Amino acid sequence: MNTPVADAHVDVLWRMERGDGEFYGDSPLQAAWEKLRTGGVKSQVFALFTSPIAPGNQQLYNVLAQIDLFFAKVASPKRVRFIGDRQDYQLAVRGDEIAGFLSLEGAGCLLGQTSVLRMLFKLGVRGVGLTWNRANELADGCLEPRQAGLTQAGRDVVMEMQRLGMWIDIAHLAQAGVRDIFHLTDGVVMASHANARSVHSHPRNLPDDVIRELIRRGGWMGLTFEASFLSDRGASIDDAFRHLDHVLNLGGEDLVGLGSDFDGTSHAVSGLSDAADYKNFAEQLVHRYGRQLAAKVLYQNFDRFVQRVLPDP
Repeated sequence: MNTPVADAHVDVLWRMERGDGEFYGDSPLQAAWEKLRTGGVKSQVFALFTSPIAPGNQQLYNVLAQIDLFFAKVASPKRVRFIGDRQDYQLAVRGDEIAGFLSLEGAGCLLGQTSVLRMLFKLGVRGVGLTWNRANELADGCLEPRQAGLTQAGRDVVMEMQRLGMWIDIAHLAQAGVRDIFHLTDGVVMASHANARSVHSHPRNLPDDVIRELIRRGGWMGLTFEASFLSDRGASIDDAFRHLDHVLNLGGEDLVGLGSDFDGTSHAVSGLSDAADYKNFAEQLVHRYGRQLAAKVLYQNFDRFVQRVLPDP
């Protein structure tokens, strides 16, 4: 099985900033270089995550530190190519390189300002999830008791993201905020790492109506390998397949992909403990769904999505 893999969410940079390991060499990180290569990963989104309870200016400092780590210790000629636009991506696809993207997970660091968003875009950030689990200046997260939608600052940020050509990530967002985004823009939207709420009722998972709307828009969602999002017991690859089956039954053949959350999970999935396990996972996908559908899930759906949303040079 030589189909490449695209993964829309790992927390490598957060782990590196904490001093938990390096990307290259003999590394304990779940999505370190050698593990990505072993697993056949061709496209990788590196999340920029920092504690949402820290003051906004501290969050911004930490995000800048992680961007610096990406360019200093991850992006490397002939290994990981930074992707800023469609031309960068096409060069990575043609070469023997991993396409490396930067996306913001929780936007408290913006301090509610579109000017900060524009500066992060200039520094290479190409996608934004407005919240983590709680509230910030932009919106409520999925675990915020109030469950409110977007603030005016959140609306301004979403519209500026659309103007710049950034993808909007609804993972972690309260459902009222998801509805606000769907009303604000007709553009493509993604959920970088979430599963199906109808299969396992967890607030981080997506209801069927949201999945159907992502399908209608030609958006994208990445199944994630946090065990507590897959099942109320210890999870295995079969539990991931249950969620995949459900999304496929909703018509998501051209929607669904992978957003592992490696280096950010609290509960591992048996058989999917790090990026090297993608090799075996890909073989199981082919056996269960056939080569054509497996290729869509592993890589082609994400490839289509980023080709559509990335800005021109």
